[in-house]
Amino acid sequence: MGSHRESHKSAAAQRDPGKYAELIAEREGRLRRGPETARTVFFSDAVFAIAMTLLVLDLKPAVLPPDITGAEFDTFLVSQAEPFAGFVLSFVLVGRIWLGHHRTFNAIKAYDGRLQVINLVGLFFVVFLPVPTSLLFEANSQTPWPPVIYALTISGSYLSLNLLWRHAYRAGLMHSWVDAPMYRLVLRGQDAGWVVFLLSIPLAFIRPDLALFSWILIWPYSVISGRYRRRQFVTDETARFDAEGRAATGPAGSID
Repeated sequence: MGSHRESHKSAAAQRDPGKYAELIAEREGRLRRGPETARTVFFSDAVFAIAMTLLVLDLKPAVLPPDITGAEFDTFLVSQAEPFAGFVLSFVLVGRIWLGHHRTFNAIKAYDGRLQVINLVGLFFVVFLPVPTSLLFEANSQTPWPPVIYALTISGSYLSLNLLWRHAYRAGLMHSWVDAPMYRLVLRGQDAGWVVFLLSIPLAFIRPDLALFSWILIWPYSVISGRYRRRQFVTDETARFDAEGRAATGPAGSID
């Protein structure tokens, strides 16, 4: 009798396969979503640290002869100027990206599968950066491809960070204190990186050396746009606090 009832339930479930679809999807989704981002942050920090360490490997000096003269040593130091410049540039940029990544995850309280995929894409560009850095000054401005590949890598890093912030906000993965003005403040904060480097790509096909110098524009762009975004943020937040204050006190002049 019991086996007959079990078979009847099984047959009923087969006749209505969508009956528990929502419940099954919810249980399955627990594997892809969660409230803890610590492992994602720790893994990301490790990738950033490895990328920064790999950058310095190109600065390892060759074995110098014991009888090297002062003039020869000076020539050797001069030959290391371009690799050192590439190291400093990439280290500063990776540091800026890490700061943005750190601040982004300060505002994120949960994760989902798409957030993790976007984060991995961004980390791919970060850990790949030592490759175009080592090529940056090798061709002596005879080919546009080293600066183009470098610019694409940096742009990919910044755009991934931008997409990470956008998705986390829209998917409801952020803390409640991230309101619309703060969302816009941070979203536009990544523009300086990808805009400057993407715009340098057409220039690299005309004058590769000028494309390298154009990257300096990221600093004045960041300062100017940062001041504008800050003023806009203060204006928006002031208006919001004023509206909340009026709502809390009620209409002016009202009599209880």
